Amino acid sequence: MTDISQAILQSLIQAPLLLEDLPEAKGFPHQTLTLPPETSPLNFEQKLGHLYENALAQLLETSSSHKLLAQNLQIQKDQHRTVGELDFLIRDLTSGQLVHLELATKFYLAVETPNGLTLPGPDARDNYFKKLARLREHQLQLPSLFKDYLPPEFQNEPILTQHLVNGCIFDHINSANSASPESLNPNCRRGKWLHHKDLLKHFPSKSSFKIIPKPLWPAPFHLLTGIPLETWIQEEPLTRCLMLRIDDEPMPYFMVSNGYPKELGL
Repeated sequence: MTDISQAILQSLIQAPLLLEDLPEAKGFPHQTLTLPPETSPLNFEQKLGHLYENALAQLLETSSSHKLLAQNLQIQKDQHRTVGELDFLIRDLTSGQLVHLELATKFYLAVETPNGLTLPGPDARDNYFKKLARLREHQLQLPSLFKDYLPPEFQNEPILTQHLVNGCIFDHINSANSASPESLNPNCRRGKWLHHKDLLKHFPSKSSFKIIPKPLWPAPFHLLTGIPLETWIQEEPLTRCLMLRIDDEPMPYFMVSNGYPKELGL
């Protein structure tokens, strides 16, 4: 098992959830999972969401408390119409309960606007409030709304829906307050964001800037011990958003281009 693979698996077990319990779904008890004795290689080149789906599947496949029954289970009304997909369908081996588990890994930047707080992601097509609404109104409702379209062996059994949404909220580096949108876990992982041009206003030029590779964005810093991180040189042009560890700061910093968020249409 590579150090990066182990950190990814451990983050799914240890990292705090981004969302608190929702009326539609409580948080999945992820801390009951354990590392597998052996793992299959993880593909770090795929999208972050798919990477963490594959990592969670490995944890569930070797779990003594849960049995993985299906992954990416499509719900189809007919051969031409798919109404949604269940990330995971699992069996709680202690209670016998059938569980629909929805997984997401998300990062949002708190931005104050004349109309109040907004929380875009690095890609502004993603947004905390839109994602929360989508979860509550559609994704977490799929088993109850379309139970008759599930495989026959699951149609006559009650299904409990749970979520495993992890990630991080970044407040602006100059903000005096921490963003507290609805349904945010008060114990979630937090960081600060800033524009590229403001870096030297806040950190001495001799500071150590280490790039957190995207596969490790969800991992708390204590899981990165022993993993070599690339040094970022502050004079380099910024061609993408970066998550940084600066000196020995305990929180991550998210650095964006100087046009953010205007360039994202906000």
